[in-house]
Amino acid sequence: MFDFIKKKIKDSLNSIQKKLSKEEESEIKEDIKKESTILSEDREELKKDLGHEDKEGLKEEIKEVGKEVKELKKEEKEIKPEEKHEPRKKKVFSHVITDEDVTLIFSEIKSALLENNVALSVLDKIHDDLSANLVGESVSIINNKKAIEKAIKDSIADVLIGYSTEDFISKIKSKKPFVLLFIGVNGAGKTTTIAKLCKFLQSNGLKPVIAASDTFRAASIEQLEIHAKRLGVEVIKHTYGADPAAVAFDAIKHADSDKDDVVLIDTAGRSDINKNLIEELKKVKKVSKPDLTIFVGDSLTGNDVVKQAEIFDKEVGIDLNILSKADVDKKGGAVLSISYVTKKPILFLGTGQDYKDLVPFNKEKTASFILND
Repeated sequence: MFDFIKKKIKDSLNSIQKKLSKEEESEIKEDIKKESTILSEDREELKKDLGHEDKEGLKEEIKEVGKEVKELKKEEKEIKPEEKHEPRKKKVFSHVITDEDVTLIFSEIKSALLENNVALSVLDKIHDDLSANLVGESVSIINNKKAIEKAIKDSIADVLIGYSTEDFISKIKSKKPFVLLFIGVNGAGKTTTIAKLCKFLQSNGLKPVIAASDTFRAASIEQLEIHAKRLGVEVIKHTYGADPAAVAFDAIKHADSDKDDVVLIDTAGRSDINKNLIEELKKVKKVSKPDLTIFVGDSLTGNDVVKQAEIFDKEVGIDLNILSKADVDKKGGAVLSISYVTKKPILFLGTGQDYKDLVPFNKEKTASFILND
């Protein structure tokens, strides 16, 4: 994932470096010309003084000044900030980053982020971070790209919110049965995500049970049962059209009597978030009293999934996010936006169809991955 955004940011960084380097080179050449002019004037003054007694001494001074002028001119010709070489021992040229530089830097990456479905509020945050972290900083003509890259990486990491799987498992083990409620729109991958999470819980020594509370979508119960059979997990179900809250209640009651560790409640979605869906989910939540409510979203839908998460959080309330289909999301805007906009952590990224394809989210690794080749 992030293929497009990685390329766009890399291109932007290269462009920024060239622009800043040209400005720095121009400033350096101007300084050298001024120094050269002063030395030339000094040499002329010395020539006028040749009538003094110590003519030989003055001649030597003139020669020395002449050498300095030649060195400066030679140094001016050799300035190539875009080349990767060691800084010259005589002088390391530096540039103090200004507000104008930050405007240039942000304008370069802003379009790249917008093209990759990053939310506007995230862009504002990154701009503020760059201003706070870069303005006034002195960077060498050689490493300005590294300094800017680090500032962008730190800002991206700061907008991301993760939730460690160790804390997640520890929380689940603190209560029995622990209840997880899953919500999201149709096609987001709730059912498959629930199956993957069952596998993850089993690998951590926990016994899950599934509540088939999606009694709206045709074949939803059968789909759950296929996964459950493969995993050796029990499904608590009613008939289609039954009250989803009643299914959830029965599953929790069953788990309590059967000493199951975790109840995972599947729920219905719609192609849009309508009033009936919201009221149904509110009822399920009221009856089941979940310990955590998890929003499952399709990362391929970009800004749409962020808006969905906002609505579900406002109307029903969410605690964690899981983004499916992250492996085929070439842009990555949803991953960069959803936790910052909702202020709720990302727990996992779905990265394939196998049960093992549920990757714990790590914000530092994600930020580094976006900025590195």
